[in-house]
Amino acid sequence: MIELKPETRGYNDRKYLKLRGTGSLGDGENLKLSLGETVVCGRSRHCDWSLKRTPKYLMADDGEREQIKQSVEFRSVSRQHVRIAFLAPDMVDIENLSSNGTYVDGNRVDRIVLKDCETREHAIQLGPKGVILHLEPGSLPLPD
Repeated sequence: MIELKPETRGYNDRKYLKLRGTGSLGDGENLKLSLGETVVCGRSRHCDWSLKRTPKYLMADDGEREQIKQSVEFRSVSRQHVRIAFLAPDMVDIENLSSNGTYVDGNRVDRIVLKDCETREHAIQLGPKGVILHLEPGSLPLPD
């Protein structure tokens, strides 16, 4: 007889937040952040949320892409800029990984723990002139 073990993913897909890019470069690149999951955001293709995977960047021809790479908005974002960890239903850890700085709701932070992400949206700006990511409630609160 074959015994099947339950799947043991490191995160809970029933509770999640949405990470939505905005601004001229970030528009259209969205990410679902499940409970227990950690993501890295930046301009590298290896990041979970990447400027190089936004529709504007992907659809640009070579000349336009070079202009995008030289823009202040693009250059403000580091290859690996910020780490976001959805640790508990009421706890999100945001850690700056860039010398350009990370701003949460307009305030520069090195590291911050947010405790109201299930009920309130937060704006995370990558660098002083970079794209803004909106961390939004995704799932409805579930009874414990």
